[in-house]
Amino acid sequence: MGGGPLNKKLTNSNNWLETAKLVHRIATQITDFLSHIEEFQKRLWLKKKFVRSTNYCITLDRVPEEFYPEIVQNAAQLAEWKDLFAIHEIDPNLFNPDFPLDKPTAYPPDKPTSYPPDKPTSYPPDKGGRGVNFLKQHPNLILDTCHFDANFKDRLLSHFNDLDNETDGLLIHGENFQALNLLTKKYNESIRCIHIDPPYNTKTSGFFYKNAYQHSSWLSMMADRLILAEQFMAPDSCILCHIDENEYENLFHVFNLLETQNQGTIIWDKRNPGGGTSKIAVQHEYVVCHSKGNIKLQLKPVNRQWILNLAASLVKKHGITEQGRKEFKDWMRDKPDLRGGERLYSNIDEDGRVYRLVHMGAPEQRTDDKYFVPLRHPITKKSCPVPSSGWSNSPEFMQDLLSKNLIFFGPDESTQPQQKWFLEERLITEMSSIIPSGEKGKQTMDALGLSFLYCHPVNLYEWLTWAVIQDSEDITLDFFAGSGTTAHATINLNRQDNGNRKYILIEMGHHFDTVLMPRVKKAIYAEKWKGAKPISRESRLSHTIKYQRIESYEDALNNIEFTERENSLFEEPLLSYLLGSETRESQTFLNITKLQNPFSYQLKIVKDMQTQTQSIDLPETFNYLLGITVQTRRCLYDDDRRYLVYRGTVAQKSTVIIWRETAGWKPKDYERDYNFIQQHKLTDNATEVYINTDSIVPEAKPLDPLFKKLMFSQTTP
Repeated sequence: MGGGPLNKKLTNSNNWLETAKLVHRIATQITDFLSHIEEFQKRLWLKKKFVRSTNYCITLDRVPEEFYPEIVQNAAQLAEWKDLFAIHEIDPNLFNPDFPLDKPTAYPPDKPTSYPPDKPTSYPPDKGGRGVNFLKQHPNLILDTCHFDANFKDRLLSHFNDLDNETDGLLIHGENFQALNLLTKKYNESIRCIHIDPPYNTKTSGFFYKNAYQHSSWLSMMADRLILAEQFMAPDSCILCHIDENEYENLFHVFNLLETQNQGTIIWDKRNPGGGTSKIAVQHEYVVCHSKGNIKLQLKPVNRQWILNLAASLVKKHGITEQGRKEFKDWMRDKPDLRGGERLYSNIDEDGRVYRLVHMGAPEQRTDDKYFVPLRHPITKKSCPVPSSGWSNSPEFMQDLLSKNLIFFGPDESTQPQQKWFLEERLITEMSSIIPSGEKGKQTMDALGLSFLYCHPVNLYEWLTWAVIQDSEDITLDFFAGSGTTAHATINLNRQDNGNRKYILIEMGHHFDTVLMPRVKKAIYAEKWKGAKPISRESRLSHTIKYQRIESYEDALNNIEFTERENSLFEEPLLSYLLGSETRESQTFLNITKLQNPFSYQLKIVKDMQTQTQSIDLPETFNYLLGITVQTRRCLYDDDRRYLVYRGTVAQKSTVIIWRETAGWKPKDYERDYNFIQQHKLTDNATEVYINTDSIVPEAKPLDPLFKKLMFSQTTP
């Protein structure tokens, strides 16, 4: 048969079919390729990240004096104190090489500066050296272990007997999702207050986080973090989330994903309408409040205590007289920062108690005659007016108020009686839906000598934190920490009422070092500042901060290495095999063969556009993954062998973790290791004992495989 039109069509059809099959095979391979890449990226993203470094900031009152001679010889520490706290204005000779710090002398030197300003001070002679005596006289100075070597830090931390509980603040420098993912096991269901100020998804706020997301991307970013953060919330906890009108409605879609109760929304009246637009000038922002458990947010009674103190001083000055009452009313009327409800407490009764009057009419129309029984005036004995809707309470309740002298009558029966509310009985009230505060966060930053594009006022954060945590040791978590306002507010509250509230802050920006850390240190050192210098150094606060830097996703990606193997099972290895098997010994995936040298485990870290090889903190990383609350951290030596030993609790079980270098050990070395551990009773009274690499300690479990497993455990949604 000849090649007619039909055969040509069949040929073309077959060619088209073969082409389609080829395209399908290529597309399938591309899809598989992309799928493997995405799964690998997801695995890398969800992997628990390493702690790169750990340091502590400790006020000197918690540092044993045996360390003082070393501290005064540390030029970097003295330079930081000079820069942050202006200590050269207390004693300029601290930085004078002609006056050695270990020289015994009377303090202050011959030409002392006043401390505080214009207040002469004298100190006894110092037998240990002028610099040591200076440290003794200034226990609120803050030592930062980053200025000292590892041996100093080991010796110092060994003096703490309840390390985690004695640590007041935890600061994490890293991406907040990665930090939350790392902290989940340790802080699961233990946070009372989560207080965050996320990016508002505008083009002008200037946050480090990308602030011009499309709505869906912004919602996805918030959902990932809030769902993860929900695991931290205690049964009686609350999350407070700042937002403005751009994403207020959309934020509710995220909160609907959480198993929390909507407590309502607080409106922050900033008392400064924003102009420059054709729309209504906005002068408010929102704080969305959700809780676990039906908790009650309470209002910090700052103004109310002032009111009581003023009334007491006027009564002491004038007695209970009309002159004193008039001064009190005038003060209440003219004080600008009182709220409407507070301003009504403008009366002083015959016993000197401050009160306001409250209408006793029913909110809805009563029909029962008993609610319309009039009260009789105590002097005229005539009936007083009854509210048109009737009394709010029953006759029995009204008689009880009368017996307790809680009803106010006018000069005669023509005035409708009202109930007295005494301020002393209503110091703490429910949080209002409106918080008026015209204070600017910039004022605080200017006083500290720091600069940050935008931050909320400290007093606003004090109100909000106190609304959830009044007087306990509970923790506030802020994973959009910005300039550190949450820490500053917590420190202020503790200083005001001698509290022991704690805080965890997470921030990824460069301002962690240039703004957040200096601000927290300054807030601890002194309460009031002006022109970057402390106004007074007397308001001392004992404090310890732990601050850490964690591996980023980019760091993890940069430490991926492919192992070349001979006699591969595949002539052309599949991508899934290549990504899974050939990268398993990458440092970022925890190469357990290198746990023989745990104190020198290294990653390549990009910093300031340069790649540096840096040893990371494996013990601290494992502590988070295991969820241990550390009581003691001890460093012991068997000649040149270093033992780092953590003792604490995991799920109420006494737990010990032992780290040591075991590279090149032979059987006799393990016997020596066993004898050393037994001699120093390192495992005594422990329910669980973990040790790196092999050992012949019978009660000890090797932590290596558990470490690897926990690195990839899925605690995230």
